[in-house]
Amino acid sequence: MTLRQHLEEMIEELKKQVAEMADLALSNLREGLDAFKNNDLELAKVVIKKDDQVDQYEEEIAKQALKIIWREQPVASDLRLVTGILKLITDLERIGDHATDIAEMTLHLEGSLNKRVLPITSKMAEIVEEMVLLSIKGLVHVNEEIAQEVIKKDDLVDELFQQLITKMTTELKNDKIDANELIYVLMVAKYFERVGDHAVNIAQWIIFMVKGTHKNTLLF
Repeated sequence: MTLRQHLEEMIEELKKQVAEMADLALSNLREGLDAFKNNDLELAKVVIKKDDQVDQYEEEIAKQALKIIWREQPVASDLRLVTGILKLITDLERIGDHATDIAEMTLHLEGSLNKRVLPITSKMAEIVEEMVLLSIKGLVHVNEEIAQEVIKKDDLVDELFQQLITKMTTELKNDKIDANELIYVLMVAKYFERVGDHAVNIAQWIIFMVKGTHKNTLLF
């Protein structure tokens, strides 16, 4: 086996691990969102128990990526790919963490979610799930166009968050929502927003893999 073939083999294995981590993070997120939307307390408990699995993937992938950089000394597109993976696994791990956060808030709400704000929170959940799904698709295919789709959707999440704040404020003024419930729902919505931000971060690292630039800064 040539040195080039050995490097390619290591990179393919790294990409496989990242795809597995991404699938797990997405699965946890979907379950966390479903638990919240359906007030499913048992599913929320399942999500919380699975949090460590994503963390383990992050640790193993980071070790493998650093090993490739130190031992194989990749250059150009190979180096961008490995560096990008090393960076974006933090965002995948945080998505997994926020899935757990959402599940924990679902337990705090104890099935008392205000139905009048559910359409907004459900729409937020739908968009952030789509953003994460697209970011993973873009990652698997290292596709800049898909990454740009993710970035474009971020404003929608921000707009819905502002709509939710307005709606919740009105509900509170009219004594139609408990103050504690308001806090929990806003925290969940903030986690939705952060998941969207992490999907955007992943998209930006995909663009870096393709073009060598990140947030208009030349890195390689």
